[in-house]
Amino acid sequence: MDIATNLFSGRVLFVCSAVQKGRCTEAVAEQSRGLKKRGVKVSFFQLEQGGFTGYLKGIYRLRKFLKQNHFEVIHAHYGLTAVVASLAGARSLVVSLMGSDVFGPRWLLWLVRFFSAFFWPCVIVKSQQMGDHLGVRSVKVIPNGVDLTLFREISGAEARIKMGCSCRKVVLWPANPEREVKNVKLALDAMKLLAAEQVELKIIYDVPTSQMPWFYNSAEVVLVTSRWEGSPNVVKEALACNVPVVSTPVGDVKDWLQQTEGCEVVPPRPDKVAEALKKVIRRGKRVNGREVIGELDIDRISARLMNEYLAVSLSTLGRRGR
Repeated sequence: MDIATNLFSGRVLFVCSAVQKGRCTEAVAEQSRGLKKRGVKVSFFQLEQGGFTGYLKGIYRLRKFLKQNHFEVIHAHYGLTAVVASLAGARSLVVSLMGSDVFGPRWLLWLVRFFSAFFWPCVIVKSQQMGDHLGVRSVKVIPNGVDLTLFREISGAEARIKMGCSCRKVVLWPANPEREVKNVKLALDAMKLLAAEQVELKIIYDVPTSQMPWFYNSAEVVLVTSRWEGSPNVVKEALACNVPVVSTPVGDVKDWLQQTEGCEVVPPRPDKVAEALKKVIRRGKRVNGREVIGELDIDRISARLMNEYLAVSLSTLGRRGR
Protein backbone atom coordinates (compact mmCIF):
# COMPACT_ATOMS: atom_id res chain seq x y z
CA MET A 1 0.00 0.00 0.00
CA ASP A 2 1.24 3.46 -0.85
CA ILE A 3 0.95 5.36 2.46
CA ALA A 4 1.43 8.76 0.85
CA THR A 5 -1.43 8.27 -1.60
CA ASN A 6 -3.89 7.41 1.15
CA LEU A 7 -2.86 9.68 4.01
CA PHE A 8 -1.07 12.83 2.84
CA SER A 9 -3.32 15.40 1.23
CA GLY A 10 -2.09 18.60 2.84
CA ARG A 11 -0.79 21.88 1.48
CA VAL A 12 2.91 22.22 0.70
CA LEU A 13 4.82 25.47 0.24
CA PHE A 14 7.85 25.30 -2.04
CA VAL A 15 10.42 27.91 -1.00
CA CYS A 16 13.02 28.50 -3.70
CA SER A 17 15.36 31.08 -5.14
CA ALA A 18 14.38 33.12 -8.18
CA VAL A 19 17.47 35.35 -8.11
CA GLN A 20 19.20 34.08 -11.26
CA LYS A 21 16.31 33.39 -13.65
CA GLY A 22 13.37 35.22 -12.11
CA ARG A 23 11.80 31.84 -11.35
CA CYS A 24 12.57 28.59 -9.59
CA THR A 25 14.70 26.09 -11.48
CA GLU A 26 13.02 23.70 -13.88
CA ALA A 27 13.94 20.75 -11.65
CA VAL A 28 11.94 22.29 -8.80
CA ALA A 29 9.03 23.11 -11.10
CA GLU A 30 9.01 19.55 -12.43
CA GLN A 31 8.90 18.20 -8.88
CA SER A 32 5.86 20.35 -8.13
CA ARG A 33 4.09 19.09 -11.26
CA GLY A 34 4.64 15.49 -10.20
CA LEU A 35 3.19 16.17 -6.75
CA LYS A 36 0.19 18.00 -8.17
CA LYS A 37 -0.63 14.98 -10.33
CA ARG A 38 -0.93 13.02 -7.08
CA GLY A 39 -3.30 15.57 -5.59
CA VAL A 40 -0.86 17.57 -3.45
CA LYS A 41 -1.66 21.27 -3.22
CA VAL A 42 1.65 23.02 -3.98
CA SER A 43 2.22 26.79 -3.65
CA PHE A 44 5.41 28.77 -4.26
CA PHE A 45 7.29 31.40 -2.30
CA GLN A 46 10.23 32.80 -4.30
CA LEU A 47 13.26 34.63 -2.92
CA GLU A 48 13.76 37.35 -5.50
CA GLN A 49 16.88 39.10 -4.16
CA GLY A 50 20.32 37.68 -3.50
CA GLY A 51 23.12 38.82 -1.22
CA PHE A 52 23.04 39.34 2.54
CA THR A 53 20.44 42.11 2.37
CA GLY A 54 18.24 40.18 -0.03
CA TYR A 55 18.16 37.10 2.19
CA LEU A 56 17.43 39.22 5.28
CA LYS A 57 14.45 40.71 3.46
CA GLY A 58 13.45 37.21 2.45
CA ILE A 59 13.35 36.12 6.10
CA TYR A 60 11.00 38.98 6.96
CA ARG A 61 8.77 38.40 3.91
CA LEU A 62 8.53 34.67 4.49
CA ARG A 63 7.82 35.05 8.21
CA LYS A 64 4.95 37.41 7.39
CA PHE A 65 3.67 35.08 4.65
CA LEU A 66 3.67 32.04 6.97
CA LYS A 67 1.68 33.93 9.61
CA GLN A 68 -0.98 34.73 7.02
CA ASN A 69 -1.12 31.28 5.41
CA HIS A 70 -1.23 27.72 6.68
CA PHE A 71 0.76 24.84 5.19
CA GLU A 72 1.23 21.31 6.51
CA VAL A 73 4.78 21.19 5.07
CA ILE A 74 7.38 23.75 4.00
CA HIS A 75 9.75 22.33 1.37
CA ALA A 76 12.85 24.50 0.87
CA HIS A 77 15.13 23.91 -2.11
CA TYR A 78 18.87 24.72 -1.82
CA GLY A 79 20.81 25.35 1.37
CA LEU A 80 20.65 29.14 1.71
CA THR A 81 16.94 29.12 0.95
CA ALA A 82 16.45 26.54 3.69
CA VAL A 83 18.38 28.72 6.16
CA VAL A 84 16.00 31.57 5.33
CA ALA A 85 13.03 29.25 5.93
CA SER A 86 14.43 28.17 9.29
CA LEU A 87 15.06 31.72 10.46
CA ALA A 88 11.57 32.70 9.28
CA GLY A 89 10.13 30.15 11.69
CA ALA A 90 9.07 27.46 9.24
CA ARG A 91 7.89 24.28 10.91
CA SER A 92 7.42 20.86 9.32
CA LEU A 93 10.44 21.76 7.22
CA VAL A 94 11.74 19.49 4.45
CA VAL A 95 15.03 20.58 2.87
CA SER A 96 16.30 19.50 -0.55
CA LEU A 97 20.01 20.09 -1.10
CA MET A 98 20.76 20.25 -4.81
CA GLY A 99 24.56 20.03 -5.20
CA SER A 100 25.98 23.56 -5.22
CA ASP A 101 25.15 23.86 -1.52
CA VAL A 102 27.25 20.75 -0.73
CA PHE A 103 30.05 20.89 -3.31
CA GLY A 104 30.31 24.69 -3.47
CA PRO A 105 32.18 27.09 -1.13
CA ARG A 106 33.46 25.60 2.12
CA TRP A 107 31.64 28.20 4.25
CA LEU A 108 28.35 27.16 2.66
CA LEU A 109 29.03 23.47 3.27
CA TRP A 110 29.70 24.14 6.96
CA LEU A 111 26.58 26.29 7.27
CA VAL A 112 24.43 23.61 5.62
CA ARG A 113 26.09 20.89 7.71
CA PHE A 114 25.31 22.82 10.94
CA PHE A 115 21.65 23.38 10.09
CA SER A 116 21.27 19.80 8.82
CA ALA A 117 22.58 18.40 12.08
CA PHE A 118 20.65 20.58 14.51
CA PHE A 119 17.65 22.31 12.92
CA TRP A 120 16.27 20.61 9.81
CA PRO A 121 14.01 17.63 10.58
CA CYS A 122 14.22 16.15 7.07
CA VAL A 123 17.19 16.63 4.75
CA ILE A 124 17.08 15.25 1.21
CA VAL A 125 20.16 14.89 -0.99
CA LYS A 126 20.16 13.86 -4.65
CA SER A 127 22.87 11.21 -4.51
CA GLN A 128 24.79 9.11 -2.01
CA GLN A 129 27.93 11.03 -3.02
CA MET A 130 26.26 14.22 -1.76
CA GLY A 131 25.27 12.52 1.47
CA ASP A 132 28.79 11.25 2.09
CA HIS A 133 30.28 14.69 1.43
CA LEU A 134 27.76 16.40 3.70
CA GLY A 135 28.71 14.03 6.50
CA VAL A 136 25.44 14.22 8.43
CA ARG A 137 23.50 11.18 9.58
CA SER A 138 19.91 10.46 8.63
CA VAL A 139 19.80 12.25 5.29
CA LYS A 140 17.44 10.84 2.69
CA VAL A 141 18.71 10.08 -0.82
CA ILE A 142 15.89 10.95 -3.23
CA PRO A 143 16.98 11.94 -6.76
CA ASN A 144 14.87 14.21 -8.92
CA GLY A 145 12.31 12.26 -10.89
CA VAL A 146 11.83 12.10 -14.65
CA ASP A 147 8.51 12.47 -16.45
CA LEU A 148 8.61 9.28 -18.51
CA THR A 149 5.53 10.28 -20.47
CA LEU A 150 7.34 13.37 -21.76
CA PHE A 151 10.90 12.05 -22.04
CA ARG A 152 10.63 9.12 -24.42
CA GLU A 153 12.29 7.73 -27.54
CA ILE A 154 11.41 9.59 -30.75
CA SER A 155 12.69 8.87 -34.24
CA GLY A 156 16.11 10.48 -34.61
CA ALA A 157 15.37 11.58 -38.17
CA GLU A 158 12.08 13.18 -37.12
CA ALA A 159 13.75 14.95 -34.20
CA ARG A 160 16.60 16.28 -36.36
CA ILE A 161 14.15 17.76 -38.87
CA LYS A 162 12.10 19.40 -36.10
CA MET A 163 15.20 20.85 -34.43
CA GLY A 164 16.76 21.99 -37.69
CA CYS A 165 19.95 19.99 -37.20
CA SER A 166 22.63 19.82 -39.87
CA CYS A 167 23.58 16.60 -41.58
CA ARG A 168 26.54 16.18 -39.26
CA LYS A 169 26.43 13.89 -36.25
CA VAL A 170 25.42 15.75 -33.10
CA VAL A 171 27.01 15.70 -29.66
CA LEU A 172 24.53 17.45 -27.36
CA TRP A 173 25.97 19.48 -24.47
CA PRO A 174 22.92 20.68 -22.46
CA ALA A 175 24.32 23.23 -20.01
CA ASN A 176 25.09 26.92 -19.60
CA PRO A 177 28.69 27.43 -20.82
CA GLU A 178 29.07 30.45 -18.52
CA ARG A 179 28.79 28.22 -15.45
CA GLU A 180 32.35 27.20 -14.60
CA VAL A 181 31.23 24.00 -12.89
CA LYS A 182 29.86 22.70 -16.22
CA ASN A 183 33.40 22.83 -17.69
CA VAL A 184 32.68 23.72 -21.30
CA LYS A 185 36.44 23.91 -21.98
CA LEU A 186 36.70 20.15 -21.54
CA ALA A 187 33.92 19.62 -24.07
CA LEU A 188 35.50 21.98 -26.60
CA ASP A 189 38.97 20.47 -26.17
CA ALA A 190 37.57 16.96 -26.67
CA MET A 191 35.74 18.04 -29.82
CA LYS A 192 38.98 19.33 -31.35
CA LEU A 193 40.24 15.77 -31.22
CA LEU A 194 37.18 14.60 -33.16
CA ALA A 195 37.62 16.91 -36.15
CA ALA A 196 38.02 13.96 -38.52
CA GLU A 197 34.70 12.47 -37.40
CA GLN A 198 32.55 15.29 -38.84
CA VAL A 199 30.79 15.78 -35.51
CA GLU A 200 28.97 18.92 -34.37
CA LEU A 201 28.85 20.06 -30.72
CA LYS A 202 25.42 21.52 -30.02
CA ILE A 203 25.22 23.64 -26.86
CA ILE A 204 21.75 24.34 -25.49
CA TYR A 205 20.42 25.81 -22.23
CA ASP A 206 17.34 27.60 -20.91
CA VAL A 207 15.23 25.54 -23.30
CA PRO A 208 11.56 24.85 -22.41
CA THR A 209 11.15 21.39 -20.92
CA SER A 210 8.65 20.44 -23.62
CA GLN A 211 11.35 20.82 -26.30
CA MET A 212 14.09 18.89 -24.55
CA PRO A 213 12.98 15.39 -25.67
CA TRP A 214 13.34 16.54 -29.28
CA PHE A 215 16.88 17.82 -28.65
CA TYR A 216 17.91 14.59 -26.91
CA ASN A 217 16.51 12.41 -29.68
CA SER A 218 18.22 14.49 -32.38
CA ALA A 219 21.65 13.67 -30.94
CA GLU A 220 23.93 10.66 -31.31
CA VAL A 221 25.15 11.18 -27.74
CA VAL A 222 24.67 13.52 -24.79
CA LEU A 223 27.87 14.83 -23.19
CA VAL A 224 28.30 15.90 -19.54
CA THR A 225 31.69 17.37 -18.55
CA SER A 226 30.84 18.82 -15.12
CA ARG A 227 33.38 19.15 -12.33
CA TRP A 228 30.69 18.14 -9.81
CA GLU A 229 26.95 17.54 -9.73
CA GLY A 230 24.32 16.29 -7.33
CA SER A 231 22.24 14.12 -9.64
CA PRO A 232 22.24 15.67 -13.12
CA ASN A 233 18.77 15.69 -14.63
CA VAL A 234 20.11 15.76 -18.19
CA VAL A 235 21.63 12.31 -17.77
CA LYS A 236 18.36 10.77 -16.58
CA GLU A 237 16.30 12.59 -19.20
CA ALA A 238 18.61 11.40 -21.99
CA LEU A 239 18.43 7.83 -20.70
CA ALA A 240 14.62 8.07 -20.63
CA CYS A 241 14.89 8.79 -24.37
CA ASN A 242 17.28 5.82 -24.77
CA VAL A 243 20.01 8.19 -25.98
CA PRO A 244 23.58 7.23 -24.96
CA VAL A 245 25.50 9.43 -22.53
CA VAL A 246 29.20 10.14 -22.01
CA SER A 247 29.90 11.77 -18.66
CA THR A 248 32.56 12.59 -16.13
CA PRO A 249 32.13 10.65 -12.84
CA VAL A 250 29.94 13.15 -10.97
CA GLY A 251 26.99 12.71 -8.61
CA ASP A 252 25.11 9.45 -9.15
CA VAL A 253 26.06 9.18 -12.84
CA LYS A 254 27.98 5.91 -12.35
CA ASP A 255 24.94 4.29 -10.74
CA TRP A 256 22.94 4.67 -13.94
CA LEU A 257 25.50 4.61 -16.75
CA GLN A 258 27.32 1.50 -15.58
CA GLN A 259 24.02 -0.37 -15.87
CA THR A 260 23.43 0.96 -19.39
CA GLU A 261 25.31 -0.73 -22.22
CA GLY A 262 26.55 1.84 -24.72
CA CYS A 263 27.23 4.66 -22.24
CA GLU A 264 30.61 5.74 -20.89
CA VAL A 265 31.89 7.26 -17.62
CA VAL A 266 35.30 8.84 -18.21
CA PRO A 267 37.91 10.88 -16.34
CA PRO A 268 37.93 14.63 -17.07
CA ARG A 269 40.59 14.50 -19.79
CA PRO A 270 40.01 15.64 -23.39
CA ASP A 271 41.59 12.51 -24.89
CA LYS A 272 39.47 10.17 -22.75
CA VAL A 273 36.28 12.11 -23.48
CA ALA A 274 37.02 12.14 -27.23
CA GLU A 275 37.81 8.42 -27.22
CA ALA A 276 34.50 7.64 -25.46
CA LEU A 277 32.50 9.88 -27.82
CA LYS A 278 34.09 8.22 -30.84
CA LYS A 279 33.26 4.77 -29.47
CA VAL A 280 29.61 5.64 -28.77
CA ILE A 281 29.08 7.43 -32.11
CA ARG A 282 30.60 4.60 -34.12
CA ARG A 283 28.44 2.11 -32.26
CA GLY A 284 25.44 4.08 -33.54
CA LYS A 285 22.76 2.46 -31.39
CA ARG A 286 20.19 3.52 -28.85
CA VAL A 287 20.56 2.21 -25.30
CA ASN A 288 18.30 0.56 -22.70
CA GLY A 289 18.32 3.65 -20.49
CA ARG A 290 14.57 3.83 -20.01
CA GLU A 291 14.57 0.35 -18.54
CA VAL A 292 17.44 1.22 -16.19
CA ILE A 293 15.94 4.40 -14.72
CA GLY A 294 12.36 3.16 -14.38
CA GLU A 295 12.52 3.63 -10.60
CA LEU A 296 13.06 7.37 -11.16
CA ASP A 297 9.66 7.87 -12.75
CA ILE A 298 8.32 11.18 -11.41
CA ASP A 299 5.25 9.44 -10.00
CA ARG A 300 7.36 7.10 -7.86
CA ILE A 301 9.60 9.93 -6.65
CA SER A 302 6.52 11.99 -5.78
CA ALA A 303 5.23 9.12 -3.65
CA ARG A 304 8.52 8.99 -1.76
CA LEU A 305 8.38 12.74 -1.14
CA MET A 306 4.81 12.46 0.11
CA ASN A 307 5.89 9.83 2.62
CA GLU A 308 8.50 12.27 3.96
CA TYR A 309 5.89 15.04 4.10
CA LEU A 310 3.59 12.78 6.07
CA ALA A 311 6.30 11.82 8.57
CA VAL A 312 7.42 15.42 9.13
CA SER A 313 3.89 16.79 9.49
CA LEU A 314 2.92 14.07 11.96
CA SER A 315 6.10 14.69 13.95
CA THR A 316 5.28 18.40 14.18
CA LEU A 317 1.74 17.63 15.34
CA GLY A 318 3.18 15.28 17.96
CA ARG A 319 5.46 17.98 19.35
CA ARG A 320 2.60 20.48 19.50
CA GLY A 321 0.42 17.99 21.36
CA ARG A 322 2.87 17.48 24.19
